[in-house]
Amino acid sequence: MTTAMKKVAMVTGAASAMGDALDTHLISKGSWYVACLDLQRGPGEALAKSLAPDAHFWEANVADYDSQARMFQEVFSRWGRIDALLANAGIVDRSSLYILDHRGSNVIPPAPNLACIHVDYKGVVYGKQLAIHFMRKNPTPGGNIVATATVINFCRGIAPVLKLKDNITVNTVLPGIVPTRIIPQAMLAAVAPDYLTPISTIVMAYDRFLSNDNFETGLAIERSVDKLYTIPQTEYINGRASARACQVWEPLFKIMHSENSRLEDAIP
Repeated sequence: MTTAMKKVAMVTGAASAMGDALDTHLISKGSWYVACLDLQRGPGEALAKSLAPDAHFWEANVADYDSQARMFQEVFSRWGRIDALLANAGIVDRSSLYILDHRGSNVIPPAPNLACIHVDYKGVVYGKQLAIHFMRKNPTPGGNIVATATVINFCRGIAPVLKLKDNITVNTVLPGIVPTRIIPQAMLAAVAPDYLTPISTIVMAYDRFLSNDNFETGLAIERSVDKLYTIPQTEYINGRASARACQVWEPLFKIMHSENSRLEDAIP
């Protein structure tokens, strides 16, 4: 099969686990060239060599836009097209947001390590933008972008521990279309007045959570026009199996955060 006939896939986080499996699977189809992208040069080069001649390794840091841009340009220059981006790279948190071991200190805690956000979020945003640019240049414009995501509702995730340990509630307010200076006037003019959310509704939502007798935590509130709606937490489609993947495992929690969570449903 010639280069013109084969499609080109870029796989980030290519040298580990899921990325390795994706690379191998695509090569097995015989219809893809695969760009294996990772920071791990040794494992990445070994993987690409095992999948040669239709795979090639590039060392790239997805959290750095310029690094990704160079990588995209080199892949496009090598094969003349980019048909798929499999944005699979990801890492776990590198510091504890709970700062439990800092309790009682008068010293300001160090800034949190945001590497997880840079790789898991920014890296995907960078990759998608670059993929759009290069996919427009394909012989037939178009392509596929697929992201591997660990979807964590940030506030819902941290709320139970903070309420239990420090009596701190964490909630989220979701805005509607609010007439503020950041919204273009033309956009506001295009929205029927009945669909605009007044600032008084915003105040109402925050006031609910700031009430002295409020013990709610981990909620998401939709603000719409003059009403507040609590967004229910959806049930896991695969029930217990999916719920288990999000359940706290105490040994790991203690390693990360210096104390047990003490949550009732934590796994000892």
